[in-house]
Amino acid sequence: MDRHSDIIAACKKLAADGMDRGASGNVSVRDGDKMMITPSAVGCDVIQPELIASMALASKDGDCTEPNKPSSEWQFHSNILRAPPDINAVVHTHAPYSTILSVAHKPIPAFHHIIVPFSGSDVRVCEYARCGTVALSEKVLALSLIHISEPTRQAEIS
Repeated sequence: MDRHSDIIAACKKLAADGMDRGASGNVSVRDGDKMMITPSAVGCDVIQPELIASMALASKDGDCTEPNKPSSEWQFHSNILRAPPDINAVVHTHAPYSTILSVAHKPIPAFHHIIVPFSGSDVRVCEYARCGTVALSEKVLALSLIHISEPTRQAEIS
């Protein structure tokens, strides 16, 4: 499968599993010095390979080389993919229970031993910032670097 198909398959799987609805979440992958990311306001039920946005990882303004506007959360996807070079994808969901806990600013405890290798002692929640802003990107990156620096090299974003 090519990266476009991988992104679409991930979006459809997230929707089928109840992790996202409509165009609420987003998926990005590293493609050399570029990032491919789900487009803004396009639901998984209508997404097609030609709708995937592509942009330089170094972009500071969200300019795309493809005709579609990237997800409004492109900044934190780009920041995470630029952080360590071995991170090759970011999946951002709006899973119902995780969303409830994040709105209440409650971390998700590692209640089962299988969770610990992926998130440490808990899945942390970043402080609130408006979606699509530099402030949110900075908060998500700071929190993600805590997870990324752990021995498992897994990044979790709630």
